[in-house]
Amino acid sequence: MQVDARVREHYELMWQTPGRVARFDILGAPMEVYKWPAESTGEGVALYATNGASAVVASTGGVRVEFFVGLMPEFDDIVSSLSLLGSYPLQGGAASAGDTVTLGDPLWPGAATSTFLLVPQTDWLVEPLPLPDGSHVHFHQVLPISASELALKRQCGAIWLLAELNDEGIPTWQHQRRYL
Repeated sequence: MQVDARVREHYELMWQTPGRVARFDILGAPMEVYKWPAESTGEGVALYATNGASAVVASTGGVRVEFFVGLMPEFDDIVSSLSLLGSYPLQGGAASAGDTVTLGDPLWPGAATSTFLLVPQTDWLVEPLPLPDGSHVHFHQVLPISASELALKRQCGAIWLLAELNDEGIPTWQHQRRYL
């Protein structure tokens, strides 16, 4: 079984068949972004998740990555930029918790942000997926952040930034949220 088939099966064990699938060709490689509506996830948000980034080992230790974001209300305009984020490992970029990836354009038309933060997690929402070749796929939750939040993250760290967003009562699951 191919890596992408195992990733899809892993997602479907958690959230059933996705409600929508968007397909992209990124650097000659297939990239899919799945969507599950909030009522099927049990997470209180619509979930969008990549499948294709894990086609390559992205860092030492046999780590492959995929990305997901939860939004409420659901917001399908995130799909294209999420597929581009999925291309990051395909271009040789290493991605670990707490890292940021800035794309060349806003994450959606009119967005005040062009950066994704790979959210450090104390508990995995999506458990890592071990593969027969000894590698494993990590599923990183991502959060769109503004340029000012990126500067704060660089100065104080990702965990501090997330705590500050929480302390300020900012609903990070909303695409039209207030930014720091």
